[in-house]
Amino acid sequence: MVKVIVYFFIAIILLEVIIRDVREKIILNKSNLGLLFLGGILGFLEGDLEERILSAALYTLPFILIYGYGSDILNKECIGMGDVKLVTSLGFLLKFNTFFDILIFLNISFITPLIYLGGKYIFFKKLDKDIAFGPFLILSYILIIIKEKL
Repeated sequence: MVKVIVYFFIAIILLEVIIRDVREKIILNKSNLGLLFLGGILGFLEGDLEERILSAALYTLPFILIYGYGSDILNKECIGMGDVKLVTSLGFLLKFNTFFDILIFLNISFITPLIYLGGKYIFFKKLDKDIAFGPFLILSYILIIIKEKL
């Protein structure tokens, strides 16, 4: 019963992150801290806190590299720090299973925005300079959760 309540609050926070990121292009620290707190509760309930900490680090590493070095190479901010923090929180919620899950997460995270931009260009003949990346990260999280349940 406690896990159901925790997942309910996770869903509410993820919905808030999607709405705020699409509208304002910002992800609040309190949302990320809330997700980390709820992930900690799940870690204590399931007894896998160490796996969740490892998972948070492994999921976040590619995004930190993109945040740090991508900005230097392109002379433009590639990804916001709020997105990097969101990936840390989502990785903490997912816990580490295999490197294959991390690869799936990364592929979904980077391919779906390209499909979105391509579709927007084809149908509306306009291209956005900046898009909200948080909803695509949350989509990746949801698809990994579905994959684990199947």
